[in-house]
Amino acid sequence: MSTTVSYPYDTFDTEKVFSVFTQKTFIEKKYESVGATHLEFIEYGEKDGKFIIHTKRNITAEIPGFAKKFIRPTTTIVQTEIWKLSDEPVKKGTVVVNAQGLPMKMVGDIILQPTDQGSENILVYEITVGIPLVGGKIANFLDTEGAKTAHKEYEFAINYLKNQ
Repeated sequence: MSTTVSYPYDTFDTEKVFSVFTQKTFIEKKYESVGATHLEFIEYGEKDGKFIIHTKRNITAEIPGFAKKFIRPTTTIVQTEIWKLSDEPVKKGTVVVNAQGLPMKMVGDIILQPTDQGSENILVYEITVGIPLVGGKIANFLDTEGAKTAHKEYEFAINYLKNQ
């Protein structure tokens, strides 16, 4: 089952938002704002008409009882965003997120597009967890926790943009 979320960036056009999304300083501060530690850039920058942001970071979460056997409170997340570089106002990319030590994967498409008010960032994604019997329940937990973190990242991004 795929999930779609949309984050409006009123008063900020796609060029401005994209330029911030791809700033190393912004990425570092964004992850720091949600409590991530040990951030490492595995790959970062332009390559073959794409902008690649491949990171590894640790996150800590309160794990419900049913998932404690499979998920540690502190987990290493490896994330790759690949944006297609274009002069067009619509920016498109993909995102893949893995949690080390857990057969979990989030795969999604990212669209940053203009709106009458500014722009919006749309993420369409699916989370899969390859654990029999409880995989779906763990995927739902990860989706809920991920949505909370994504909302905090969005709030950080809005404030960051306002202060540019």
